[in-house]
Amino acid sequence: MTATPSEIFDLAVKRHRLPWNWTLHTAALAGFALTLLAHSPLLFAASLIVAGAGFFEPDLPTPPDNRWFRLAARAVEWEKNWAAAPWNRHKVLRFAFVLLVALVAAWALWTRDPVVLALLAAFAYLVYVVRDNMAGGIDP
Repeated sequence: MTATPSEIFDLAVKRHRLPWNWTLHTAALAGFALTLLAHSPLLFAASLIVAGAGFFEPDLPTPPDNRWFRLAARAVEWEKNWAAAPWNRHKVLRFAFVLLVALVAAWALWTRDPVVLALLAAFAYLVYVVRDNMAGGIDP
């Protein structure tokens, strides 16, 4: 049976959106961050294996109802909505901003620059505080 690249991509996206697979991909991202920090080829290989395992069909039980899998379900739903939204100026700017922050974070992890890492952590906390205030009815 021959499969086209678009069919393979659709299958990968479908499997990525399963809770267990999303968990594996999140663990792989954490492994890649540690790889950049430690400069470890073995950790990089382990992260690649975990990321690849996240595209297989898991033969695991239904995930338990806990905080992590509720977060995974919300993240998968957000990802579906984001992918379905049309590309407009707002989405392009957000994507470019997230890409820029990811590149700066990767560079800071690779160079082990504690000041930039601390600034990124402070920025992430500031975003959390602003979103929490907006949810509580406080206008920034």
